[in-house]
Amino acid sequence: MTDMDKAIEEARAAIMPFESWERLPGESGLAYAAFCAFRDYGPERNIRKAAEGQFGKAELSDVKIETAIAKKYRVWRNWCSQFRWRERAADYDNYMDKLKQAELRKTIEAQGEKHRAITGKMLAVVEKKLDLMDPADLTQGTVTEWVETAIRAEREAAGLVASNNGKAEPKQGEINFTPEFNGL
Repeated sequence: MTDMDKAIEEARAAIMPFESWERLPGESGLAYAAFCAFRDYGPERNIRKAAEGQFGKAELSDVKIETAIAKKYRVWRNWCSQFRWRERAADYDNYMDKLKQAELRKTIEAQGEKHRAITGKMLAVVEKKLDLMDPADLTQGTVTEWVETAIRAEREAAGLVASNNGKAEPKQGEINFTPEFNGL
C-alpha cells in the first residue's frame, strides 16, 4: 500500500467513520467472510474452531477434511493478523453487549411504569376502601399493614428501595421508624 493509499484511507475514515467489524478497505470478500465466521463463533472463538465450523458435516474423507482445514487455518491465521480479527471481534462483542443492555434497560423501564401504575391503583383502592369503611371496623394493625404494603410496593417500583428477601432496605435520606412507634 502506498503512502497515497494510506492517506486516502485515513481521510476516508475521518470523514465517514465505520464500525471496525465492517469490511475493511483492502479486505477481500473471502477474507471478510472468513472474519464473519470467526466473529460469529462467539466467546469461545479461535481460528481453528471457526475454520472447522465451515465444513460442518461435509462428506469428505477425514484426511481430506483435515488437509482442507489445515490450509484454511494457515490462510485465516494470516488474515487474522493482517485485518486485526481479534480486536474487531472484541469491538463487535462490546457493541452487541451495549445493544443488549439498552434493550434490557428499556424492558426494565417499561416494567417500572407498569408496576407504578398498578401500585397507584392499589393505593386508590385502599383509599376508597378506607373511605367506605366504618372507622370502628378497622384495627390499627390492618390500616398500618395496608398502607405499609402499598407504600413499599410504590417505592420499590420507583426504585427508591431495593427488595431483599421481601424486606425493603432503606436508601439514603429515608426515615425509618423504630418498633416503639407501632400502634400509635
